[in-house]
Amino acid sequence: MRSARAIVCILALLPTAALADARDDLAGAARAFDEAALRLSDDNAKPTSVHKWMAPIRLSFDNPGAAPNLVELTRRSVKAIAAEAGVVVVDLETRDTTANFIVYFDENGTNGKSGYCFAQSWWKSWALSHGELRVNPTRIRDIDRCATHESLHAFGFNSHPHAADSVLSYTYHGRRTLSPLDVNLIHTLYDARLTPGLKPAPASQLACRILGERMGSSPSDIDAVCRDRKGPPS
Repeated sequence: MRSARAIVCILALLPTAALADARDDLAGAARAFDEAALRLSDDNAKPTSVHKWMAPIRLSFDNPGAAPNLVELTRRSVKAIAAEAGVVVVDLETRDTTANFIVYFDENGTNGKSGYCFAQSWWKSWALSHGELRVNPTRIRDIDRCATHESLHAFGFNSHPHAADSVLSYTYHGRRTLSPLDVNLIHTLYDARLTPGLKPAPASQLACRILGERMGSSPSDIDAVCRDRKGPPS
């Protein structure tokens, strides 16, 4: 009889545990969004407003001859993110002056760091207007990770959610392509409801709710996790 009662008690606790896990999953995803999209960098944690591409990307390679075997890999990385974001990518010829997203292959690295990959972007009225991706072809060990990680930066994810299972995290070094969380983060940032220039606190709350919708969270979990979010800590 005691065993039967114990089993009943355990079964009664299972839904509660599952609900707690679901709520924690949403909180973790919302935190990852805040850390990746609503701050400028790890070294500059001051919250920033939403910025993202609102126009087609016009993609050109500055020096494809420096790493011809990496051109299509890099192009696929950019296009994979753009496809999730719903952003059109137009392929241009080498050094086309109308390009707004330029890829450079640089064996010397950037900022004196060997094997370094780097991305940067510029925006006007919070809509991204120009992006640059510098890929060091000597980074053979994880060149696919490098291209995807840096491309995400150029799409509006300037910083790193290190605790999350994301290609942006330096903790999950084995992640070489977009994770399921990354896909959710991209779709959230590029949801039409999240407009460029939206300030950190309302952006954090809205992004959390969009993530909850995508993750199938319950209305009660969404409200509990999202209603008081303030964005990343400054």
